[in-house]
Amino acid sequence: MAKIVLFLRENFEKVFILASIIMAGLITCFAPNNISFLNFFFLPVILAGYYVGIRLSVPGAVFCICAVVFYAAVSPAQYQPPRGVGQTALFVLTWGCFLVLAGALVGNQQKKIERERTRFRRLNAEILEANERLKKARTETVTGLATLSECRDHSTGLHLERVSLLCRLIAEELRCIPPLDSYITDDYVEDLVLSSVLHDIGKVGIPDSILLKPDKLTCDEFETVKEHTTVGGDALEIIEKRLEGRSFFTLGKQIAYFHHERWDGTGYPRGLSGEDIPLSARIVAVADAYDAITSDRVYRAGTYHEEAMRRIKENRGTQFDPLVVDAFIASENRVIHLLKAGQNI
Repeated sequence: MAKIVLFLRENFEKVFILASIIMAGLITCFAPNNISFLNFFFLPVILAGYYVGIRLSVPGAVFCICAVVFYAAVSPAQYQPPRGVGQTALFVLTWGCFLVLAGALVGNQQKKIERERTRFRRLNAEILEANERLKKARTETVTGLATLSECRDHSTGLHLERVSLLCRLIAEELRCIPPLDSYITDDYVEDLVLSSVLHDIGKVGIPDSILLKPDKLTCDEFETVKEHTTVGGDALEIIEKRLEGRSFFTLGKQIAYFHHERWDGTGYPRGLSGEDIPLSARIVAVADAYDAITSDRVYRAGTYHEEAMRRIKENRGTQFDPLVVDAFIASENRVIHLLKAGQNI
């Protein structure tokens, strides 16, 4: 039954045209001496004109005329035309011309509609292409802006790219967990991946003498480094306020401000804890920590993947959101796969 319903939906116009012709035949058989069935031939012709155009609607009209003439010749007893051969010919000619005209007009209108559809599809393709170019330009602009904070410290290398890839892995794992599956949409993932590169944008405000110091920082120097969260967050907040509605800069602001907050509330700059920390910042915190542990810095050498995983697991529920850590652990095989593939993670 379901297959029949599906077939009727997909072939509605064809079935309707066929049913109209059958109906005309039934009226002819069961209502003798009645020529009103002729009007039913308009329906299939007009429908054919709409769906297949003038190319088939006019021949269809001619076919209908021939069918009526043939019927009149074969069964004159049922078909009672006007009196006289002249009147009969005039009647058939008038009715046939009107039928052809109806099919032609509808078919011509269908051609106009098809031209408009073609133009709309072309415009839609151009809009999609322009949107893709805009998205690419936005991505390149944001990435270029973010690298301003990295170019002063060459040891960070591909840090931004690695963090964004790790954020994608974590977010894709989290979206499988209710109720986050409804919160983490495709747009959220893309905005997170793009805005995550802005997490350390505030480092542009940190002096080189501190940022590039090869030795352990003093307490005062570390307090200065902490300021990069507010410097970056404030800068992105200004941009966000100039834009209407929510944008990826909203996530960028959250990440810049809070990616050094801790789950237990002992982080900075505001000492937020638990779910008071935005999810975007909690995700970046794990991704950033993993890359920081495994990457070389001016003051130390990076360590191995296994050691980084051990430290992250060790800080589950203290420094990091347990749910985010679990998602990161679940994506470990993908991280290793990318490592083996030489994707610089």
